[in-house]
Amino acid sequence: MRFLALLKKELLQFTRNRGLVILVIYCFTLDVYIAGVGIDLSLKNAKFYAYDMDFSAESRQMVSKLLPPWFAFHGYLLNDSLIDEVLLNDKAIGVVSIPSDFSKDLKKGRARLQLLINGSEALMGYLFSGYAGQVFLDYSLKKAGIKKENFPIAEEKTRVFFNPNMDSKYFMGISELLSVLVMLVFILPAAALVREKEMGNIEMLLISPVQPLEFMIAKVLVMAGIIIVGVTVSVFLIIKGILAVPFRGSFLLFLLFTLVFIFTTSGFGLFIGAAAKNMLQASQLSILILMPTLFLSGSWTPIEAMPAWMQPLTYISPLKYYMDASYGIALKGVGLNFLWPELLGLTVLGLILFVLSIRLLKRVF
Repeated sequence: MRFLALLKKELLQFTRNRGLVILVIYCFTLDVYIAGVGIDLSLKNAKFYAYDMDFSAESRQMVSKLLPPWFAFHGYLLNDSLIDEVLLNDKAIGVVSIPSDFSKDLKKGRARLQLLINGSEALMGYLFSGYAGQVFLDYSLKKAGIKKENFPIAEEKTRVFFNPNMDSKYFMGISELLSVLVMLVFILPAAALVREKEMGNIEMLLISPVQPLEFMIAKVLVMAGIIIVGVTVSVFLIIKGILAVPFRGSFLLFLLFTLVFIFTTSGFGLFIGAAAKNMLQASQLSILILMPTLFLSGSWTPIEAMPAWMQPLTYISPLKYYMDASYGIALKGVGLNFLWPELLGLTVLGLILFVLSIRLLKRVF
């Protein structure tokens, strides 16, 4: 009965905090949706101009090959001084510069043109040059009467598994869900524990028969229940429903990893709440721990691209194991026989963090 009373107290304390309730609802719904539809890593409507010194049918036809929705042609430039103006003022991603002898050289099979890219938009500039370069190559070979299969070049053919259309919603929606989940696992227990201190409840708990372990487990269970409900709503309503991202694996296995991840990461949140004296300190400590956790997980940059000395540090980030397992379950449909190393890593980290949190809470009590 004492433990049930603790659970009821934690749930009432959460529901009466309107700010936290609104934050949780927003993170699991609107935030995941915005990340899925608002962040697109493909080339769309790339603005460009053409500086045509050839004025031939071939040069105009070349420019016309850059079609929507990938490209957006904004007109011809009358002189080369305008190239700097449109690029420096961010009026275009790139400029196609066609030399005066383009049509003659095209018939001889040695035509050249120049792509001037706006380097301030590095990703879009890279995509623009890649897309446009392929279009120009295909057009040049066709005009020269050369078939690709007879041309002595190595042709790259990309085959993408699990996301053949390279739809960024597949990655961004799930990635944002995992990111907000780890943020909430840090914030909810820390905020609940700091609120106990600010309201003076710690002193009352000192003279009560409540043990630190009971106190900790009650907070973790209520928080886990809230997050599990939020994850379920986000997966079925936002990711599968609105974003139409397929969920190929077992949702129950995904919930199992989510529960273990909550158990693991809640140690960080309780540690922050036990160490902080007020919400300002709690927020500062949360950022101090949250940023390395996100960075070392590989969600911001591939682990292979990190410095050699930093790559071993990724194994102390619980989000690394959780992200690998979540992508494996949701997009690849793999089972526990492939993901048991991630489950083992999460469990070991969770035990270590929970022991440390209990020791620190005993000092508070």
